[in-house]
Amino acid sequence: MSVTSTDPLLPWQGESWRQLQQLRERLPHALLFYGAAGTGKTRFVEAFAKSLLCESPTPEAHACGVCPSCNWFSQSNHPDYRRVRPEVLEDEPGEDDSGEEKKTAKASKAPSKDIKIDQIRALADFMNVSTHRSGLRVVMLYPAEALNTAAANALLKTLEEPPPGTMFLLLSNRLDRLLPTILSRCRKFALNAPGHDEALAWLKQQGVKDADAWLAEQGGAPLAALEAAQGEGRE
Repeated sequence: MSVTSTDPLLPWQGESWRQLQQLRERLPHALLFYGAAGTGKTRFVEAFAKSLLCESPTPEAHACGVCPSCNWFSQSNHPDYRRVRPEVLEDEPGEDDSGEEKKTAKASKAPSKDIKIDQIRALADFMNVSTHRSGLRVVMLYPAEALNTAAANALLKTLEEPPPGTMFLLLSNRLDRLLPTILSRCRKFALNAPGHDEALAWLKQQGVKDADAWLAEQGGAPLAALEAAQGEGRE
């Protein structure tokens, strides 16, 4: 389920995308996307990040998929893009937005579930050099509730004095777990879960058997239901 230029969004995300484009004229320095886990927030925000860096966006403001910037982004080596997430998610594909612990090959030491202060400090060098293509720098951080106390305070200082030309895209499954001061520094943007029928139709398109049961088990979160069904199949 990679983000592509031909189909960058999930079926239920079109209206949210149109609402988001209304902010493009005066983008805040930090956007906080929130909603239920397993509904595709990461996919949506990665598509937005790619479009912000794209050199020839489409009329619908999607990334073109063919410019040098899009190619770098697709290869996960764009010089003006950083993704910050816990170690426990590092081996996972970009579409995961559950924030749940994942199996990993690093058996010798359990990977951290937190976003640590060193990860926030590492952004300083990134933000202090000129951009590669004279455009924006984009930082995507998720899930924001994984920030430990020291990391959250370090991020807060950056959000209070944002570097020019830098866009922060935060994702959260649980706003109540974030510092009120961080919430106050971000423009919040809700990403709603799909309706039952829409989620069920999408799961059936992915070839999920007993889609209704999987969807109910995962509380109506279609990406979580797909992952659970695929995990059952692998077992």
